[in-house]
Amino acid sequence: MARTHRKPLPFKYGCKGALFGIYAVLGAVLATGAHAAEFDINGMQLGMNADQVVARYQELRPEGQYSFSKWKLPEGSEWVANGRTLYNDIANPDDMEHERMQFAFTDLGSGNELFAVRRELKFRPSQRPTTESIYAAAVQKYGQPSISDRNDTGAWAAWKFSAVDAPAEKLESPLGCIGTSDFPVGLDDHTAGKAEKSAEFCGLYIELTVRGDQTGLANEIDMAMMNHLDLVRDFDADNQDARRRIDAAKAKNTGSAAPAPEL
Repeated sequence: MARTHRKPLPFKYGCKGALFGIYAVLGAVLATGAHAAEFDINGMQLGMNADQVVARYQELRPEGQYSFSKWKLPEGSEWVANGRTLYNDIANPDDMEHERMQFAFTDLGSGNELFAVRRELKFRPSQRPTTESIYAAAVQKYGQPSISDRNDTGAWAAWKFSAVDAPAEKLESPLGCIGTSDFPVGLDDHTAGKAEKSAEFCGLYIELTVRGDQTGLANEIDMAMMNHLDLVRDFDADNQDARRRIDAAKAKNTGSAAPAPEL
């Protein structure tokens, strides 16, 4: 299944056409100030598999802890359904940095890919950035938010994309598209059922909360990203794949099973 945000579309022009296309894109960017949003949190990009997520995490946090849970079909196939990480800089207890991340993946039929990620980061007291610099970095990364709110002690913003190649839509009120207590455990019946109702409403949704104090410095951030757009299609592909695997195992097993016992 193609994910248009995972890699750029190739140019299909000749030499002159390619230059024209490049100038047209640059002109549009300069005219609007827009750019393609990056659909990742700290390099954890939607569409990654679990091995890629672990590799990225080990690159960022060589001493961090992580745990991933697998689900299994009756015929034996396994896949990573979800994962979490934990990092505490215990070497500096009086100046500690703390980070926690969560991940949720689709099943085998749709590529076992990352579709939701959350990050909670508490800054080292001696290295606190400003709340305004974090907000500005988020706008640089994801584009102008759909809705936002800033005050003396923090900032909040959300982005809703109805397509991965379009700017975020404007919203008049927040959407409850990523709950803090119901982060998905994987692409199961519950998550797919919610996605069937929320795909158009939530789209690809990003939320950022920055908490700080009146001095202008931030204490922590809480970020989450979830792609509702593809989940129903992915769930159908996962179910079809699971059915094929189970049917193949059934055909094999019925042909080589032991005889029934004497009754």
